[in-house]
Amino acid sequence: MKSYTWGTLLCASVAVAGCAAVPSYQMQQQTHPAQTQPPQTAQRSQTDAADSYIEHLFSDPRLDPIRGKVPLLLRAGAVTPSLLSNEDRPTQEEKRAIKVWESVRERAQQYQLEQRGPPSPQLVRTRQLVTMAIVQLHEGELTYGQFAGRIQQLDTQYRTVRQR
Repeated sequence: MKSYTWGTLLCASVAVAGCAAVPSYQMQQQTHPAQTQPPQTAQRSQTDAADSYIEHLFSDPRLDPIRGKVPLLLRAGAVTPSLLSNEDRPTQEEKRAIKVWESVRERAQQYQLEQRGPPSPQLVRTRQLVTMAIVQLHEGELTYGQFAGRIQQLDTQYRTVRQR
């Protein structure tokens, strides 16, 4: 594996932090006496709006070269058998898309931080490990299938820790 400075990995982890399974945080809401929606409906509406914004970020057409090759936005079932079986390594065009992906993830994570507050220590650690996997994918050290397997493993570990 190539040698990366902690600064590089830290920047990359911030950029890629959205890669780890996004927990279902409760969005903080401000209630006002004149609010017409019940609190649960207002909260659901805020969560839906946040999810819509995140999905909008990931709909960037510059991500199209890697769209069917990596789980751009992790959710339950995001790592599919077809992703796991892909033995290709990124082309130059796909490497450019991976860089865009990092930028989009950075914006998504910043938005999540603003809306939901700081992530748990477990999520921060998972995001760091995902970042390392993305760097390895970009450098051609992992195939897409190996990358998907690593992401699946990290997501499983994160969910196990989170349930405890």
